[in-house]
Amino acid sequence: MTATSIQRNDDGTEPSAGKRAARIAGAAGTGAALTYLSFGLLDWADRRDARACANAPDFCMTLWPTLSLPAALVVALVGLTVMYKLLGIRPRLAVVPPTLLLAPFPLAAAMDTAGLWPAVVVGAIWSAALALTVWRPYRILGLSTAATLLLASFVVIH
Repeated sequence: MTATSIQRNDDGTEPSAGKRAARIAGAAGTGAALTYLSFGLLDWADRRDARACANAPDFCMTLWPTLSLPAALVVALVGLTVMYKLLGIRPRLAVVPPTLLLAPFPLAAAMDTAGLWPAVVVGAIWSAALALTVWRPYRILGLSTAATLLLASFVVIH
C-alpha cells in the first residue's frame, strides 16, 4: 500500500452496490439508535434532577444533567467507531468527528419542533448522509444532504 492510496482511500476495494447499500443502512440505523439513546439519557437525567430537587426551597442542581451530555457524546463516539469498523466504513477519522460535532444542531432543531421520533429520523438521515461522503460517486449527494440539514436546523434554531 503506497502513501498515495492511504491518503486518497483508493486501494481497489470499492464495495459493490449491495454492500454499499447495506453499509449506508447500517450507518442510518446506528445514527437512529444513538439519537434515541442520547435523548433518552438526557431526558432521564432531567427527570432525575427534577425528582431530587422537587422539595428544595432554593436553587437545587445535581450532577446528572451536567454529566449526561458528555456521557452521551462518549457513548455516541464509541458506538459510531465500533459500528463503522464493523460495517467497513472508512476513513472513520473523516466521518465520525463531523457526525458527532455537528449532529446536535439538526437533532436539537428536530426535537424542538417535532418531537422525539422525527429527531430519530433526522439522526438516521444525518448519519447516512455523512457515511455517503466516503465513496467518491456519492460524496456530493452526502455533503449536500448534510449541508441542507445543517442549514435548515440553523434556520429553525434561530
